[in-house]
Amino acid sequence: MSTPIASFNPANARTIRQMVYETLREAIFERELKTGDRLVEKELAEMLKVSRTPVREAMRQLEMEGLIEHLPRKGVVVRGLTPEDVMEIYAIREALEVATIPFIVQNITAEDMQKLHQLIAKMRRMMDEQDTGELLRISQQYNEMLIRASKMPRLMNLINTYQEYLAKFRTVTMSKPPRRFDALREHEEILQAIEQKDVRRAEELVRQHLRAAREEYLKNL
Repeated sequence: MSTPIASFNPANARTIRQMVYETLREAIFERELKTGDRLVEKELAEMLKVSRTPVREAMRQLEMEGLIEHLPRKGVVVRGLTPEDVMEIYAIREALEVATIPFIVQNITAEDMQKLHQLIAKMRRMMDEQDTGELLRISQQYNEMLIRASKMPRLMNLINTYQEYLAKFRTVTMSKPPRRFDALREHEEILQAIEQKDVRRAEELVRQHLRAAREEYLKNL
């Protein structure tokens, strides 16, 4: 299977620095680079076939995000995501997504609802297939469409700030068949509560859904 670092191609980058940053961050999320691994600027530049400047800049950004750190006598090492980091990110996500529910119930259109049901039907058809990537793409599309139905662009932007973290978490949790089926059922129940304009039930179902996903991810951390 192709890994983030092995598939790096600077010719496709929007900017070399951004591509180096995204490649290293994805390698950390997917555990190609594990907690405690040393990151040597010169070695990474040679591996990715770029100059040291974009590597240095990408590492600076990763350090600001807390994904790598400088340790005395050891240099730069991968810090990764601790259980505390995951708990914090899911807590923020829960607060933001629960906050969207009253606005989704108020502003969702019949067309929105039809499209969301269609995406759930697609996910249901894919449950027994091995194409996790396509399932994740549709799941992401469903989540984005549901949040967009709130018609609250600033709230949506706040959620999108954490979207790349959440996409990586979903890659782990949705790769397990039992969690796939549970997540689909939870999506269906949330949508049903929204359709019935039951704000409190939809809010509680979102909390349960995110907490179940969090526990599944933590089991695999």
